[in-house]
Amino acid sequence: MNRVLVVLPNWFGETLFATPFLKALRIQRSDLYLATLGWPKCREVLLHNPHVNECIDFNERLTHRSPVAQWRIIETLRARRFDTAFILRRSLLRTLLVALAGIRVRVGFHNPKSGWLLTRRIPAPSLPQHKAFSYLPLLEAAGLSVIRHPYEYTVSAEERQGARELLNAHRALNGRPLVILHPGANWSHKRWPPERFAALGDRLAEAMQAQIVMTGGPDDVGLAESVTRAMRQPAILLAGQTGLRQLGACLEFSQLVVSNDTGVLHIAAALQRPIIALYGPTSPTLTGPLGNPQRMMVLHHPDCCPQIPCYSPDHPVHPGMQSISVDEAYAAARQMLKREMGKAISGAAEG
Repeated sequence: MNRVLVVLPNWFGETLFATPFLKALRIQRSDLYLATLGWPKCREVLLHNPHVNECIDFNERLTHRSPVAQWRIIETLRARRFDTAFILRRSLLRTLLVALAGIRVRVGFHNPKSGWLLTRRIPAPSLPQHKAFSYLPLLEAAGLSVIRHPYEYTVSAEERQGARELLNAHRALNGRPLVILHPGANWSHKRWPPERFAALGDRLAEAMQAQIVMTGGPDDVGLAESVTRAMRQPAILLAGQTGLRQLGACLEFSQLVVSNDTGVLHIAAALQRPIIALYGPTSPTLTGPLGNPQRMMVLHHPDCCPQIPCYSPDHPVHPGMQSISVDEAYAAARQMLKREMGKAISGAAEG
């Protein structure tokens, strides 16, 4: 095993969950040429990752939808002369492309869809466990050890400086504790009600003198604007003004991040920022934030939910999200923020 391809899952949050696998592979075989195959968003997540030599983009819904484009991917993989592929997601098309590219050793989880194309297949994990650790048994199928690491996200010095300039342009770095509220999520039933985000932002601004910054992608602009308009206190709106990489760098400057279960939450956890995670239809056991337990609090009331996890994006507002009160979120945020600011004051005194 000298040239390895890792076929990634699609969501950029799940790509973060794959970074412990990539690190465990690299640590045990430092001489490997290690490449990944995944959606362009996967490339953004893995940019500057020290364990990956190359990211190969594959998007079967757009760029690589046609047979001609898929054949070009096969040719690209053949040219790299990979000898081993780890296939993290159960995908017939991707496993077929890997096989047609002539990669002799194909390691993945046994499944009816694509398991017949694998040369080494293992049973999928039978007990519930975090998604970030569910990929690790594939290492054993290649004769390697299972080593658990937290997930990783690397911000470059240039990205950090760009984020500093952006935040300064909005006068966000003004000496007040910087609190980022991220009200979006890929599915609407994973979102805490926007009026509660607004109420939380007001209370943190008034009682904790926090500077509130609202973030989100292009699809979250309307939602973030509605939260900002509902607030009595002024908030800085960054939703739609940053790409993923710049947003990740902005997170580094925060003293607290409050977010639904979405990829940005996990980037904040990977950057070891203090976080309040709001969970309803998804399971913290399976997809909760990983990192220092002293710097994260998960608010989740599974007893009031009809099904956990619930993967029905057309579901109305989930009772699990409704059950998280503003009082509960504020108490958690206040505790986390006081702890964080106390560390800052202590560090300044020691300095």
